[in-house]
Amino acid sequence: MKTALFSFLALLLSILSFAGPTASRGILDARAVDLGQERVALNGTWNFYDNQLIFPDELRAGEYVPTDFPHVWNETRANHMGFGYGTYSLRILVAPNTGLLALEIPQIYSSYSLWINDKEIATNGKVGLAADTYTPQWMPQTVVFEPGTDTIRLLLRVSNFSHHVGGVKDPIYMGSAELMQHHRSIAETSNLIESGLLGLVGIAFFIIYLIKDRKKVILYFALLCLTWAVRVGFSNMYIFISYMPDFSWHAMIRIEYITLFLTMIWASQYLSYVYPKEQYRILKYFLIACNVFFVAFALFASPSTFTEWITLYITFCGLVMLNAVILVLRAWVNQRMGSTFLSASIVLGLLVFAYDVFSYEGFSAYNPLVFSAGYSLVFLMMGTVLLMHVGIIKSAGQAPSRLTYKDLYKDQDVR
Repeated sequence: MKTALFSFLALLLSILSFAGPTASRGILDARAVDLGQERVALNGTWNFYDNQLIFPDELRAGEYVPTDFPHVWNETRANHMGFGYGTYSLRILVAPNTGLLALEIPQIYSSYSLWINDKEIATNGKVGLAADTYTPQWMPQTVVFEPGTDTIRLLLRVSNFSHHVGGVKDPIYMGSAELMQHHRSIAETSNLIESGLLGLVGIAFFIIYLIKDRKKVILYFALLCLTWAVRVGFSNMYIFISYMPDFSWHAMIRIEYITLFLTMIWASQYLSYVYPKEQYRILKYFLIACNVFFVAFALFASPSTFTEWITLYITFCGLVMLNAVILVLRAWVNQRMGSTFLSASIVLGLLVFAYDVFSYEGFSAYNPLVFSAGYSLVFLMMGTVLLMHVGIIKSAGQAPSRLTYKDLYKDQDVR
């Protein structure tokens, strides 16, 4: 298990961002890039037609402003609002006789239609000029197209009347069709494995709780695994939507947010039972109460309202993580048996969650292998410790790196 932990940390540290060509004045020159070997992020200066939904043959008549892409409307508009619509355009220069290409398109806030050389090749939802004429949808996709020429004219029409954020938050990538489809396959497979694995682990521990050992720590861990397994399908790549594209966007985003809040509740309860003597009860109940409030808020408020407060919640998550770090350090200082092993899983979880937050805020690129491998490893390490508790995994002797039931619960009834 330690080898797996170090391997994951090496993977995390090895992810480097290589500078590629960037767009300038609405043109991106990718002629020197081997698109069969590397992806190109279509970042840089695009032409943006704010409050205009125009078609390719209307570009000359539109008034645009040069805009850094990806581009979140809230950050550049005077009213800081994400509602509205707009059109982006970009010309991409590629080498002659370039074969099939593909675009990797992330979720865009909150509907779009994308055109290549005057032909619509991808949509999410329905773009419109008002809330009653548009339909939101988040379904990241990889679309293949034939450039047919050495100049690619890209047009992206976007509208949003549902989410607090409007525009495009993550890069669009381009590469050969084979490369991009391979990248998509790896990302999708890793998400499916993570969701399926955690779902099975959660079910297994729930069965253990029901038929063998009704300790609350086992129940909370089962709920933690099951909740995160659901969340995997409703966040980042939104794999569930890929299989059910007609699923309600409003229900989807509520599931995405509520599973995050529930994860914090189950994790707080899990930690409080794993390290009962190190837990500050008042702080624990305060953190849980705040998350219960956010769950209710996401259930009854409109998406445009509760998504406005996600930045505040991410700040609140910092308090949750700080509490976890303090709890782990106290357990380590008190030399709890097995605290080193279990603490490693908690620290790794904090690192991956921090990477998740940085990715959401746009400070780092989303790497599905980091998320899937990291979270899967965290849950497997925590599950191994619980299997020791119920005696399914026997530990030889009283090695200081092994966690035992007596060590954790001799001073507190956890039933």
